[in-house]
Amino acid sequence: MKVWIMRHGDAPYIDGERQLSESGKQDVAQMSQRLADILKQQELELELMLASPYLRAQQTADIVEQELMNAKVRPFLREQEPLLRSESDPAMTASYVEALPQSTILLVSHMPLVANLLASWLPHQGRYFPTSAIAEIDFEGDKPNLSSFYEPQ
Repeated sequence: MKVWIMRHGDAPYIDGERQLSESGKQDVAQMSQRLADILKQQELELELMLASPYLRAQQTADIVEQELMNAKVRPFLREQEPLLRSESDPAMTASYVEALPQSTILLVSHMPLVANLLASWLPHQGRYFPTSAIAEIDFEGDKPNLSSFYEPQ
């Protein structure tokens, strides 16, 4: 199994709600194109994208989906997942993801969950997630491995 954990794009408060800024949208588009390149290089197909129900995560997922379609990535299942809220229990979220039948999964979520989820799988890999960053985790063998960590340029 391969899991990518992505933090939503930059999202200041706009009219009382956190929405992606223009720079946040651009960063998400850039990282989505990078993800498309990674999928092609590794000859993988994304099977499932799960995103937090919060607006900024849904906007991020919209951009990811559009950019992957533009890059001719095969269509995939997209679902809203309440376990990806910022305040969710990382152990419960990790168990849920590990039990999924899909083998290539993108999670779109928030701090602190993205960092806590990474730490639950890789206790010695504590890391801050800038907005739009993506961690790539391989679940091959006896334990998960952080393959790469991508940040917007």
